[in-house]
Amino acid sequence: MPFRFALAPVLRLRQSIERQRTLALQAANLQVSRAQENLAQLDRFLSDSDQSDSAGLAAGRTAAELQFASVLRENMQRFREELRSDIRKLELERQKALGEYRQAYREREVLETIRTRQRRVYQQEQLRRQQQELDGAYLLQRWLHRN
Repeated sequence: MPFRFALAPVLRLRQSIERQRTLALQAANLQVSRAQENLAQLDRFLSDSDQSDSAGLAAGRTAAELQFASVLRENMQRFREELRSDIRKLELERQKALGEYRQAYREREVLETIRTRQRRVYQQEQLRRQQQELDGAYLLQRWLHRN
């Protein structure tokens, strides 16, 4: 009779939950990465804007152009702070997703360990039964040779 794990349906459920948690963690990682990349692009834009304003001032830009650039830079700074706040929130969500994944991993791992132990016990019992059958056959053969 082949090995049957009584908790196989529960193990499959735990594996499914772990896969779902993995996907959620990957999505959270992606969101954080995208937000960080947006922040990096914004920082590069602001840096380039500062250099452009300095060059424009030396080249004789009008006051209206400089004021527009200043207002634009202030708006971008506010947007930058909002983006940093969003990144902090996304980091918290990622930490939560990581915790949920770790919990699902542990729960699945416990069932895998139980299954492995039960399989080992089953195999040992199978070997013991086979040995008993061989011993019985040997004893029967010896008994038949004597008689």
